[in-house]
Amino acid sequence: MIKRETIEEIENACRIEEVVGDFVHLSKRGVNFIGLCPFHNEKTPSFIVSPAKGIYKCFGCGKAGGSIQFVMEHEHYSYVEALRYLAQKYGIQVEETAPSPEALQQLNEQEALYAVSEFAAQFFQQMLLETSEGRSIGLSYFHERGFSDETIEKFRLGYSPADRSALIHAALKNGYTTENLEKAGLITVLQTEEGEKKSDRFHERVMFPVQNFSGRVIAFGGRTLRSNDKKIAKYVNSPETEIYHKSDTLYGIFQAKNAIRKADKCLLVEGYADVISMHQAGIENVVASSGTSLTTNQIRLIKKLTNEVTVIYDGDDAGIHASERAVGMMLKEGMQVRIVTLPPEDDPDTFARAHGMQEILDYIALNEKDFLRFRIARFQQQPDNSDPLKRATFINAVAADIALIPDMITVSVFVKQCCEMLNMPENVLLAAVNKIRAKNYIEARKRAEGLPEDKTEVAEEADALTVALPKESQELEKQGFLTAAEVERNILFHLVNYGFKEIHVEEEGEEPQVMRVDSYIFREMERDRLQMENSLYLRFYQHYHQMWEEDVTTVSEKLSGSFTEDDLYGLYTSLLDVKPMPSPLWKNRRSYIHTIDDRNTDLLREDVRHVLQTYRLLQLRKLKADFSEQLKAETQDEDAMILLYKIQKINKVINAIEQQLGVIYR
Repeated sequence: MIKRETIEEIENACRIEEVVGDFVHLSKRGVNFIGLCPFHNEKTPSFIVSPAKGIYKCFGCGKAGGSIQFVMEHEHYSYVEALRYLAQKYGIQVEETAPSPEALQQLNEQEALYAVSEFAAQFFQQMLLETSEGRSIGLSYFHERGFSDETIEKFRLGYSPADRSALIHAALKNGYTTENLEKAGLITVLQTEEGEKKSDRFHERVMFPVQNFSGRVIAFGGRTLRSNDKKIAKYVNSPETEIYHKSDTLYGIFQAKNAIRKADKCLLVEGYADVISMHQAGIENVVASSGTSLTTNQIRLIKKLTNEVTVIYDGDDAGIHASERAVGMMLKEGMQVRIVTLPPEDDPDTFARAHGMQEILDYIALNEKDFLRFRIARFQQQPDNSDPLKRATFINAVAADIALIPDMITVSVFVKQCCEMLNMPENVLLAAVNKIRAKNYIEARKRAEGLPEDKTEVAEEADALTVALPKESQELEKQGFLTAAEVERNILFHLVNYGFKEIHVEEEGEEPQVMRVDSYIFREMERDRLQMENSLYLRFYQHYHQMWEEDVTTVSEKLSGSFTEDDLYGLYTSLLDVKPMPSPLWKNRRSYIHTIDDRNTDLLREDVRHVLQTYRLLQLRKLKADFSEQLKAETQDEDAMILLYKIQKINKVINAIEQQLGVIYR
């Protein structure tokens, strides 16, 4: 039982942004913080943390609460477990008596497994450091690998004795049961003619405890030192248990999470020794998939801390293929992925032991490539890269990778980059990517609906979906132009973040005047009778406009508390940004960026003007396409001449806007 005074001390010490920040990558948004919700999968942040109120709230799934509630929800802890965790985080002493055997029996199964796993970790470490067998075999091995005593303690490395029942006897003596030892994967139980035969799973191995995100021991990896005996597996790992799911776990995440958050980058390696040697060299933002194929849940674990991942697998062919397999999954989750290839004779462990920290960092900076450059460089190194069939197969594989990326702007940038490197038409690759995206969408929809995935049927639906896109939109996409929804979102971005700022507006034949950004946007939209097409964006625009009409001076400060509908508030939080945002314009899909600076209203004015001109251009091109379709069906000469005249006038305006924007599309 924890005293009420201690609970109050814990509650007073907690800062919600610090507690949540240990598990979620947060960005400052005014007085609050925002991030991707850890309780459901989302692409656009809707998870708000309020330091002033001491609460978190997700406007996507509805989860909300304070520091203790967050730890309970996220880590599946009981109330008492959450208090213990927070007390440890803030250095608060919590006096508790050791549980009796009877109390241990009453613990729920999950907590019992945590308890016995923690006991095993302490036992293995004691065997390593305090027994002659452990020191002569285990400790000498770790020292030979270059691991210091500090590193051994940091990763809680240990040794399991050759005695096949050493852990069993110690655990039973301390009140733990063979049932829980078996459920935790620490012992094996075989049925023989003589009865049950119990044995320590990891006997005569050096031990690598696996800790979860909050530092609790959940599993083990054991390495044999009898490398000459081919009958003995080099590594034995814990089986799946109630507290350990391999696909949800990354080795070293507990030791690395703060460094990953600080660097805003994660280095991904394969094995235990890779992680430990990198830490030993001074590079701590490293985790390992522990020799398994990377999973979606592991990627999402990283994504709580950063969106940037650099994969550093072994330099041999197997390592390179493993890194390529991992890339597709990370792209699908919207991660920014780079790959580093080590020399063929090295893996991250040997490379880190042979080089100093700065040498390793310099090597990574010099050799890391985005996934596209990496794959193309690999293909161009092959002696038969000019073979048409192999070239086509490779391009289709690259298209499949690009199609996994959820963000369309990123897709367009990679398509252009790929076409430049391979000297091929951009519209050809973009068409292939769009068809694969359509196919992926249809397959995902069928799976969600429990429908059979007939490949022929899926391909036909994908063709139909691609053809069904408006012709004008397809043409704009092929040319690398932005969609109406992207520009509409950017207009809202400027309203929310810069609507209250004043800019100097100069119109031909008029006196220069000072206007608020929101007033300028509304004037221009109404002057050209422009109305947003996206229904959610239109509702948000009308909501802001109504508040602006009621009192222009208070709209910005009252906006955040004015929403009664969750989807509008979710859109509002996703539009908030304290960082400068690029202009939506792209010259041939190279970013045409106007950095918005609070001290430079000229750049802000130009950015807003460019956004509105882009939107005008999109609407005019759509109107021109409509007139062109009418012209094809027109049989009366007089009406046809009127349509031609209208198209001619629209063309003149389009040409003028394109000249102003510095981009011309044909």
